Amino acid sequence: MQEVKFIKLPSGETLEVTIYPGFIEKVRAHFGLGLSLPVDDDHIRMYIYGAFKGAIDRQENETI
Repeated sequence: MQEVKFIKLPSGETLEVTIYPGFIEKVRAHFGLGLSLPVDDDHIRMYIYGAFKGAIDRQENETI
């Protein structure tokens, strides 16, 4: 089952994210959160930011 979340960004804009099964578990593992700790919007935002930044950095390094 998927869920749509609207995450407020530091710029004041809103990020719309469709959460698919397994995504929250990946975020939880990435940040080392135990099952008793919640995954909040900031965790999701930082995970997505890191993933995109890493992909862009890798692409830029390949083209140099």
